[in-house]
Amino acid sequence: MLTGQRVNDNNSYVRINRINYRGRTKQSGRSAGQVARWCTIFSQECRRRGIRLTAQRLAIYRALASDATHPTADAIYAALREEVSGLSRATVYRMLESLQLGGFVRRVSTVDGIARYDANLVPHQHLVCRQCRSILDTGGEWLRPPELPRRGPAGFIPEMLDLCIIGICARCRRSGERRRDAN
Repeated sequence: MLTGQRVNDNNSYVRINRINYRGRTKQSGRSAGQVARWCTIFSQECRRRGIRLTAQRLAIYRALASDATHPTADAIYAALREEVSGLSRATVYRMLESLQLGGFVRRVSTVDGIARYDANLVPHQHLVCRQCRSILDTGGEWLRPPELPRRGPAGFIPEMLDLCIIGICARCRRSGERRRDAN
């Protein structure tokens, strides 16, 4: 939710609904079963690739997998700093970049340019509210992205289409209608 005043120490004006990363979810979270499956797959893939599965790496991945709000690195750091000893903000940033480059997570396009991340690698698009900055996963029948060609210009090989649809979410629209009706 866009607050109009700073809500944390990284000059963010966006309040993100938090979840408990120990498996219990709130409305912004994913099911504990889904998170457990993703973490198992993540652990197996790290071992298969010879990537050290440190407690910090797994905690950061689990925090991201648990949070469907597409959190920032600072939000993940804030959620984990009390429970993961020795965790620094720089470690979270480096780890998220490493996870992204490894194809474990994806960086989500936003309207304000702040990096947000998603552990959901199933092909889908994002709806971004330009007022409150919320990001929702979407897909299905109403939106059919074009099929990617096998080869692009100059030998470019496309791997993924990242489609971000910017608009106004239902909550902001209702809130705007209420303000107009009150005037």
